[in-house]
Amino acid sequence: MKKISSLIFLLFIVIINLTAQDKNPYTIAGTETYTINSKINQREYNIAVSVPNNYNKSKKYPTYYILDGYYAFPIIAQANKLLGPWIVGNEIEEVIVVSITGKEKSFNEWLYQRWPDYTFNQSIKFDTTFTKSWKSPEPLVSGKGYAFLEVIRKEIIPLIDNNYSTNQERGISGHSLSGQFVANLLFNANDIFSKFGINSPFLLLYNDNEIRRTEHNFSLTHHSLNAKIFLSYGGLEKPEEIKDLSEFEELLKKYQGVETKFVIFEDETHTSVIPAMVNRCLKFLYKKEKAKSN
Repeated sequence: MKKISSLIFLLFIVIINLTAQDKNPYTIAGTETYTINSKINQREYNIAVSVPNNYNKSKKYPTYYILDGYYAFPIIAQANKLLGPWIVGNEIEEVIVVSITGKEKSFNEWLYQRWPDYTFNQSIKFDTTFTKSWKSPEPLVSGKGYAFLEVIRKEIIPLIDNNYSTNQERGISGHSLSGQFVANLLFNANDIFSKFGINSPFLLLYNDNEIRRTEHNFSLTHHSLNAKIFLSYGGLEKPEEIKDLSEFEELLKKYQGVETKFVIFEDETHTSVIPAMVNRCLKFLYKKEKAKSN
C-alpha cells in the first residue's frame, strides 16, 4: 500500500512540473516589429525588421523590403543571417531586411488581404473570381496599388530610416501577386528602389498583360533604368507564363543601366519554389563582391 501511495505521489509531482512549464511563442532572434495604422489608405500593416549579424549603428546599411511577409519573413530573416558575414557565411553584403504584411492571422486571410494593395489598376473580372475562390468575407476591390506605394514611400520607409542606420540603397522583392506589384515598381518607383525581385509574377493574365503597356509608356520617355533585377519561376508552373516573363526580361535589357538574371527552378511548383527563390534572389541582389587584389 505504501508503494502505491509513493507512486501516486511521484506521479502527482510530475504532473505539477509539466503543467508549470512555460509555453512561449517562437520568436526570431535579432528582429523587431512595428505596427502602422496608415493615414493614407486607412489600413493596418505589421512591419518586421531583421538586422545583420554584426549590426553597428555607426555604419550605414542598405535595406531590402520583402512583401508577403506573413510567410516570407521567417525564411528571409534567417537566410540573411546565414549568408551574411560570420564564420561560415560571408556570401552577401550586410543588409537590413524589412518585411511588410497586413493584419492577417491565417493563410486564408493573407490571400485576400493583400489583393487591393498589390494591384495598380482594377480588374472587376478577377475581383469577382477571387472574392468567391478565396472566400473573402467582403467583395474584393483591386487597383489600390498606387495608394499602397504611397504608404511605403511616406510611412514605412521613413519609419525604417528614422529607427535604423540606413543608406539610400533599397531593394524590394515579391512573389506571385506581390511579384506583379514589384514589376510595376520598375516604372513607378525607380527613384526609391534600385534592386528588384520579380518571382512567379501574376502578369500575363492580369488585365491582358497590362505590364507590357506600362513598360511601353515608360519607354517613350526613358532610355535608361538604374536597376538590378532578379526574375524567376518554378519549372512546373505554366509554360506560357514562364515564356512571358522571359520576353519581359528581354524588354528590360534595352535600358541602359539594367542588370538582369532569370532563373527557372526545376521541379518546383508555384508554392514549393518559395524557399529557393527567396534565397537565390537575396544572393543575386546582394552578392558580396570579392575585394580586388593589388
